[in-house]
Amino acid sequence: MKRLIRVIMILITFIFTACSTVLNTTTQEIEIKSNPANAKITIDGKKFGLTPQVVNLERGSNHIVKLELDGYEVYETQITRKISVWFWGNVLNGFIPGMVTDMFTGSMYNLLPENISVDLIPAKQEKGKK
Repeated sequence: MKRLIRVIMILITFIFTACSTVLNTTTQEIEIKSNPANAKITIDGKKFGLTPQVVNLERGSNHIVKLELDGYEVYETQITRKISVWFWGNVLNGFIPGMVTDMFTGSMYNLLPENISVDLIPAKQEKGKK
C-alpha cells in the first residue's frame, strides 16, 4: 500500500511539473485581419504572408507586427507577453521545478492581444499628384 501511495505521489508531481508548458505549450496562435484584406504581414522583420491569417508565435518574447498595403498607411503594433495564470499552478509542485521549466520554454506567458483586426487608413496623397 505504501508503494502505491509513493507511485501516485510521483505521478502527481510529474503531472503538475511545468504546468504552463503542459497546458499552454511554447507557442500561441494569433489571428490577424485587415480591412481591406491582403495586407502584407511582417512580424519581427519576417514576412508571414497576407491578411487574413492565423500565425503561430513563440510565447517567450514580445513581437512587432506590421501591416502594409499599397495606397494605405503602414500599421504597426506590438504583441506583448504577459504571465499566464497557468504559471501559478506551479505552486502545487513546490514552485521551483515547474517554474524553471516554464521560464526556459517561454510557456509561462500569454501573448496579448490574441486577435488583431485593423481598418487600414488610406494614405494621404502628396500635393500636385492625383
